[in-house]
Amino acid sequence: MTLSAYEQREWDRLQERKAASLNKQTRNVIPQQARDRLASLGQKAMSAPGADKVAAAYGVAAKGLGKAVGDTASRTVSKKRVVEQYRRSGHDIAGLDEIRELDLRVVDEVARHNLVRYGHALSAAATGLGSAAAVTGGEVLASAGTIAGAGAGAAPGIGTVAGAMAADTAMMLALATRTVAATALCYGYYPSDPEEELFVMSVIALGLSTGTSAKTAAYAELSQLTQLLVRNAPWAKLNEKVLTKIAQTFAARFAQQLPKKKLGQFVPIAGMAFGAGLSYMLIDRIAVSARDAYRERFLIEKSGGDLTGDPNYGDAGLAQDDDAIGVFDLLREEDALPTSTSSDSEGQPDN
Repeated sequence: MTLSAYEQREWDRLQERKAASLNKQTRNVIPQQARDRLASLGQKAMSAPGADKVAAAYGVAAKGLGKAVGDTASRTVSKKRVVEQYRRSGHDIAGLDEIRELDLRVVDEVARHNLVRYGHALSAAATGLGSAAAVTGGEVLASAGTIAGAGAGAAPGIGTVAGAMAADTAMMLALATRTVAATALCYGYYPSDPEEELFVMSVIALGLSTGTSAKTAAYAELSQLTQLLVRNAPWAKLNEKVLTKIAQTFAARFAQQLPKKKLGQFVPIAGMAFGAGLSYMLIDRIAVSARDAYRERFLIEKSGGDLTGDPNYGDAGLAQDDDAIGVFDLLREEDALPTSTSSDSEGQPDN
């Protein structure tokens, strides 16, 4: 299908944005001296009595989230409401599939009115402010108890930290998932379908990546996954049991990455506002990644696969950067990649 002038222009802009993102120098929001202090505070908190509760809380949070990527999307985002929004805008569609037959200009207008990006980013800021307050208080209590030689008396402070961090992890993953799922629906995709849940995870992983090598690997993986979905590759081994295990592992790795992005919560008082700001920035980044990823996929599919979103990624090894979550790695661990990818994956990194 021939793209409209608007669609071709937006495709070019998407490629320019991607290239700019990969070429942009990563900027450290926190000065090195402050980063060193944060690391010291984090080590102090983790070595205090009761610190094992923090690790346990993360484990419980990840297991409890389980199949959160799919469940959160299906429970909190309404397909019916999205279809009604298109109808109110004058487009008599019967279901989500018909959205992808519209011009991208029309779809962009409806998606823009949903205010997905800014609404969820603000929610994340509020969540981050609340959890940062609890973490700050817990860190102060834990440090005071340790310095005073209170021993086990520091445990309640650590318990506060563990509880707040576990809750923050769950809320941030739920917000990230809902943000991506809502964007998927606006562009005509069903986020609760098994293979779509993988796409949602890959988008979140891209939004979570900050280093150049991590972003490069995430872009490469998302591009390869897009090609598989556009070609309707068979996902014969992607059953509910396998998908649940992949989602649990993804949630656990998300839980490991989140505190690295939000160490500012360990700074007393100032950390409260800083935690809110980091929460906003993270969800905002994921929202931008979602909008770009679904718009690019929309156009690739509409072109019949003639368009490709594959710049020269070079050696995009996920294993070389712990700032990346590789969904393809999780699929390989479960032997769940489509059998037709053996030749397609040549030239892709082996991780």
